[in-house]
Amino acid sequence: MTNFENVQPPKQFKYRSNAVLIKNYYEFTCDNRIYFTQTVHKDLANQRYQFNIEILSQIDDYGLALDFNEVDKIYKSKIATYLDGQLINEALPPMNTTAENIAFWIWEQFEQFLPENNTLQKLEFFENETQGLVLTRERMEAN
Repeated sequence: MTNFENVQPPKQFKYRSNAVLIKNYYEFTCDNRIYFTQTVHKDLANQRYQFNIEILSQIDDYGLALDFNEVDKIYKSKIATYLDGQLINEALPPMNTTAENIAFWIWEQFEQFLPENNTLQKLEFFENETQGLVLTRERMEAN
């Protein structure tokens, strides 16, 4: 076993000043009714969705980017409560709760609650193991 007693704080904490992309993965299970027309819909019980987010984060004076745990806190307190275990048609704002619209809503929530100097760059949203969609900062700002 390594003995860390002799390890001292470094004289230089920040090695480089570059920003980095941090990446977090989340999944949730919900019930969802998706409409294809005014009269045609599909009910999805226990539908599992997965998504990754990438956040551009500045390196601070200690050589650290945004803490993954801070991102998890935002997800758990501000976003997951509307998704996980919910009938999301009733939990989210009035809209057709397609994968596309759910992803847009998640993007908006993270943007609203991320600390200053951290920017959401990418969200990859999967409605099953092989199919999904991607939102990027560039495309979100184009509309």
